[in-house]
Amino acid sequence: MVVIGSVVALAALIALGYRLGTDPRVEQREGDILVALAPGTFLVLSWLVRLVQWWDAARAPARRVMVTAHLAQSPQPGSAGRVTAAAGAVSAAGGIDAGPKGYSVWLTVSGRDGGFLHQRVVWEPWLRELTRPRQATVRHGSGVSVVDVAGYGRLWPASLTLRRRPYGVRLIPFRKAQRLPKENNLSHGRLACLLLLFVAPGLAGAVTQGAWALLGWWVAYVVASLVATGAWFGIIPPGVLPEAARRGRAPTTS
Repeated sequence: MVVIGSVVALAALIALGYRLGTDPRVEQREGDILVALAPGTFLVLSWLVRLVQWWDAARAPARRVMVTAHLAQSPQPGSAGRVTAAAGAVSAAGGIDAGPKGYSVWLTVSGRDGGFLHQRVVWEPWLRELTRPRQATVRHGSGVSVVDVAGYGRLWPASLTLRRRPYGVRLIPFRKAQRLPKENNLSHGRLACLLLLFVAPGLAGAVTQGAWALLGWWVAYVVASLVATGAWFGIIPPGVLPEAARRGRAPTTS
């Protein structure tokens, strides 16, 4: 629902943004609007391709497997790259916090043939309860795998299915990751800083030109883009690993 809602909202905002950009009452060049719309348009098209992959995989035959949830982290505390960029860990001092923080969940899928697959998945609240291997069924098609975990529900892929461990990250078993105090993902404060960073250009334009309607559109466009991007990379929402889980006690049911 989050994925479909964000993609539909983003598509609607792209259409509205183009109309605002061509409205003579708005003092904004059409070229600037088109440049701003390009990333969102690419994101919507990418999601449409992935949704087709989901549909194809969900129709494939199922086979029984065991799945183990892992938290993806940067490989070392000082590493930079897509992990810290995806997590958007903006420190209070305005720099980048490159410490190892979990930002997505990967499933290790093991079948009866002894083979292993690795699949990043879109976050579901009950994922934090998968602190041990679980029985599941997997459906594979169009390069991705849809996983149905017994007693919980369906997990949708947020990457291509890999027969090797993913590069650039280290995978920590979820039970161990929940016991470590610094393994949580984004905080609400850091997420707010990231939002303000993207909203600031629109705010400056609204103040100088009085284009308050354009500012409202820009804020909604940024929020929808962040949600769709987070779902694309399977980023864990802030605050989902409670203190009880990080201290090793059983997490509460969502």
